[in-house]
Amino acid sequence: MSTPHWLCAYAITRNRPAELDMTPAPRLIGYRDLGVVVADVAPARFDRIDTLDPVDGALAELAREHDAVVRAVFRHEPVLPLRFGTVIDGEAAALRLLETAYDQARECLDEVAGHREWGVRVRHTEPAATSKPDAAGLTGTQYLVRRRERLKAIQQAREDVFGAAGRLESALRRHAAGSVERARPHGVLVNTAYLVETGREAAFHAEFEWFARELRMVGATVETSGPWPPYSFTDVELGVAARG
Repeated sequence: MSTPHWLCAYAITRNRPAELDMTPAPRLIGYRDLGVVVADVAPARFDRIDTLDPVDGALAELAREHDAVVRAVFRHEPVLPLRFGTVIDGEAAALRLLETAYDQARECLDEVAGHREWGVRVRHTEPAATSKPDAAGLTGTQYLVRRRERLKAIQQAREDVFGAAGRLESALRRHAAGSVERARPHGVLVNTAYLVETGREAAFHAEFEWFARELRMVGATVETSGPWPPYSFTDVELGVAARG
């Protein structure tokens, strides 16, 4: 029984060579003006995956390799990052799949060319409404008044933070070609990815800093991350996801 010839697929990009400072270097399989970046992968590598050890195990190692290849290509050409774990059964299959996805991939690649992804996150932890004010020396009426004032202050702070976060998002969207909201864990008010044209990044960040000051003044933590390849703005898939 022959051993499967698996190719790990990283991204779709332009069909032109780029010098990637990586060992072993991935290669490009081209179809017309598009290409898919691939590398040979042994099926046994996926046998070592432990989904219960996502930080230090084989899964994390493969994910870091995938991201490193996508970033290396992205330094030279626009990319459509493919889903981590995408594998293809040989070069002929890669060509067929690229041919099938050509129209969609070409359109998506044109849309993200000249753009980079930036992430913005706003966190705010408000005081617990159940905490009680110090009752020492207070009458019952005074205690209730103080508690109402505390609850009112918490509500006002919440409204201030939500209002400032909304103004930040509205301002950033004016400088972005697109935005995608991500999952928001407890305490996270904003967790959004923005696709920004490189020529508008300075204005995007100036707007971010302006509204970030307002958010910090009302007790929020504000941060930005990037630039990234447009992971959040592509949905082209090739091949199948490898299973551990």
